[in-house]
Amino acid sequence: MATSQNNFLYVGGIPVFYWPTLATDLEQPQYYVDRFAIKNDSVFGTQLLLDLDAYQLFGIRNAPPGTDWTVSLDYLSDRGFGYGTAFQYDRPGLLTIPGPTQGDLDAWFIKDEGRDNLGRDRRAVPPEQDFRGRVFWNHRQHLRHNVTLSGELGWISDRNFLEQYYEREWDEWKDLDTDLELKQIFDNQSWSLLASVRLYEFVTETEWLPRLDHFWLGQPLLGNQLTWFEHSQAGYARLRPADPPTDPAGAAVWWPLPWQPPVQGARLVTRQELDWPLPLGPVKVVPYALGELAYWTEAIDGDSLDRAYFQAGLRASLPLWTVNPLVESQLFNVHGLAHKVVFDAELAYADANRDLAELAFYDSFDDHAIQDFNRRFPWTTFGGSVPPPPQFDPRFYALRTGLAGWVTAPVAEIADDLTAVRMGMRHRWQTKRGRPDARQILDWVTFDTNAVWFPDPDRDNFGADVGLVDYDLRWHAGDRLTLASDGGFDFFADGLRTVSLGGFLARPPRGSAYLGYRIFSGPFSSNVLNASYAYWMSPKWVSVLGTSIAFGSQGNVGQRFSVTRIGESLLVTLGFDYDASKDAVGVQFLVEPRFLPRTQLGALPGLQIPAAGAFGLE
Repeated sequence: MATSQNNFLYVGGIPVFYWPTLATDLEQPQYYVDRFAIKNDSVFGTQLLLDLDAYQLFGIRNAPPGTDWTVSLDYLSDRGFGYGTAFQYDRPGLLTIPGPTQGDLDAWFIKDEGRDNLGRDRRAVPPEQDFRGRVFWNHRQHLRHNVTLSGELGWISDRNFLEQYYEREWDEWKDLDTDLELKQIFDNQSWSLLASVRLYEFVTETEWLPRLDHFWLGQPLLGNQLTWFEHSQAGYARLRPADPPTDPAGAAVWWPLPWQPPVQGARLVTRQELDWPLPLGPVKVVPYALGELAYWTEAIDGDSLDRAYFQAGLRASLPLWTVNPLVESQLFNVHGLAHKVVFDAELAYADANRDLAELAFYDSFDDHAIQDFNRRFPWTTFGGSVPPPPQFDPRFYALRTGLAGWVTAPVAEIADDLTAVRMGMRHRWQTKRGRPDARQILDWVTFDTNAVWFPDPDRDNFGADVGLVDYDLRWHAGDRLTLASDGGFDFFADGLRTVSLGGFLARPPRGSAYLGYRIFSGPFSSNVLNASYAYWMSPKWVSVLGTSIAFGSQGNVGQRFSVTRIGESLLVTLGFDYDASKDAVGVQFLVEPRFLPRTQLGALPGLQIPAAGAFGLE
């Protein structure tokens, strides 16, 4: 450890900064500064972003092993001053309780003086409050006897904060929940006790006060002749729907989702399945029967509801393979060829004594970001037609995909009458590559496809006999080049149909490139070209480019470009980006110490900038 007292920073002989005590661990690769960036764009203005090592900053000499503490100080010229802290820990115990423990705490706040730019038609949204921020804490501790204690704390100041300041977190991460769960796994059984509450009114969440679940999966019966699966749950729930936006413009295009009324009460559900595996030569056949009994104190109309659900069917699969070691091609780098394929099929008949639309959905099948989109969907796509056509109701999509046939289904309310024949096949063409004396087996071409036939199309698939058709094709043409295509199709009126074609070229550590084209048709139509590359042009220079262009009325989507100078101690980056939806232009000038553990370039695929001196004297 190195420690200094009474520290002054002088500029031209004038002291401009003072800190009483600084301490640092000389074995760590960075000192005091974890991250520093300067940016400018038309959403936040000029941004000065600084992350400091809190242990070193506050002179803490004996930091607990397995922990990392960061303090953030940020200035956004168009929005205000931001500040926060992050703390990560991975310890052998918590306080005096033994057991591996991991956790992550992150908090950031700002007194916002601007307006939110959330994209087309929402470029000047007034915040619902000035003091904004978010706090999340995830904790997990493994106790004795395979018992796990998990906890989450999630708080957001207002409905648009995450989408504005942490857009990727809003789009891709799980919701910020507040709950506590105790769970034990033993053999093929598990039980869990969950309690959860909602801390903010602008999202829909279900509070469980509490909920008990029990799973018993794959239990053999009658000398392995039968297999039994079970999931039972009992809980008291309070479904708390989101409040409408306070902004009049936002409230005018906000539709309360009808399956989320303010109801509460007990929910008791038990779902069981019995399988009878029958090997018929090469074909694996499994007749099965699934049943459920459920009770809700309050359904969508506020009255109690009982439901009995039954599903019976037949699952079958046929694996086939063949090998031809004589196939050789220097052009395609193929040395022998094996074709492996599995054909799958399922015939399922389901019957319920209650309609799906009678139930309030205590279990959500969409996260907050998708729910927010669904509330604006009637206006963004159908010109304000409320409700939107039923073929775009997420409840019926979940039903058609067969979610009700899972014993472990995460949404208990999804179940209704349905008859479906599901078919699929999974192909693998494999070859050997590598040195002649050390070749390895790998996939050369993969092709998966699925389709569903609905014998009662008017009831189950909006009049179309076939639906939910999809495919996924990947051709690993070389060790560095992969060509790919995928698609999904529904054939009822305005059903979504999408196809993508693209190629990915990786040449580590020099860089990578992608070129793709995606076609959408259905309730909306769009053709989008995506291209990107990250390339190490020389030992001292790296460039990164990304662009998306939609052909049609949408036009340009956005671009980003940056050039980085790799120095002995510093990474200096100049970058530009444009977001057409927000009509926002951004400029970045980053000066990052090369020894930082987290750098912008280090996160890019195929471009891992080594630490200075990693390959000797430079």
